[in-house]
Amino acid sequence: MAMTTSAPPSSSGHAESDAAWQLIREDIFDRQCDDEELERLLSERELTSEEPHTELIRLMLGMSLCQAEARALYTRVVAHRKAMAESLGRPVHVRVAALDLLTSRPATRKNPRESVPIMVAPAMLERALEEAGADAVTGLPRAGNFLNLLQHELRQRRRRVTVVYVDLDGFKLVNDAHGHARGDEVLRTMAAAARSVLRRGDVVARLGGDEFALMLVDASLEESRAAIKRLRARFEELTAPLATSFSAGIAIADDTSTADELIASADRAMYEEKRRRAAR
Repeated sequence: MAMTTSAPPSSSGHAESDAAWQLIREDIFDRQCDDEELERLLSERELTSEEPHTELIRLMLGMSLCQAEARALYTRVVAHRKAMAESLGRPVHVRVAALDLLTSRPATRKNPRESVPIMVAPAMLERALEEAGADAVTGLPRAGNFLNLLQHELRQRRRRVTVVYVDLDGFKLVNDAHGHARGDEVLRTMAAAARSVLRRGDVVARLGGDEFALMLVDASLEESRAAIKRLRARFEELTAPLATSFSAGIAIADDTSTADELIASADRAMYEEKRRRAAR
């Protein structure tokens, strides 16, 4: 399931839906957190709140529990996440681990196949399912998710679809000079910059390495170029000490375009721009 940037509930929606949207927009769990980061989040909350576990569970799942219940659940979630990661051999998002724990625990020992109904905010459940397929470093959709969403949009043929292929410039130098941890920070900065400047409804994904893709809907060529200009300015501003930037290529769908053709065309356009930028 691709993770899209959906529009917030309208003013006529329920207050709880608005609250759920607010939680997502201010989400401290918007990317993969390792054990040290989870401990840090808890320590920070303990300094400012009398109910740190209650706050973390609310932010994670949209559930309101007393401190004692929240502490017990949070401890179990962290342990369950670690067990899942060891079993699967890959990192597991803490929210995904929480939903797995909550929806599979037995009701009683006598009835191990029955499940206890758990009230989880629908928006949080949707977000958790999306994060199951998210990139571990940036929290963005991965290549497969992006391709599925692009194919779906093209099948509808209702809106103009533009694909932008982005490749970072100077990223290898950052890794070589400052280490891969700093490189990961650059990747996360790219994700944050895209989220901050793109419109709701547009999609950004990490294809792999230092390559990203954007899907812009109902955007003209001029509007697409303006979006890239805004993104480049924001990214360069945030990474100014490292002198990084990016090259980008644009491909606009016609009535017969396939997802693979669009991505390949945008990729070729990106390399043409990269050569021009290198020559300057």
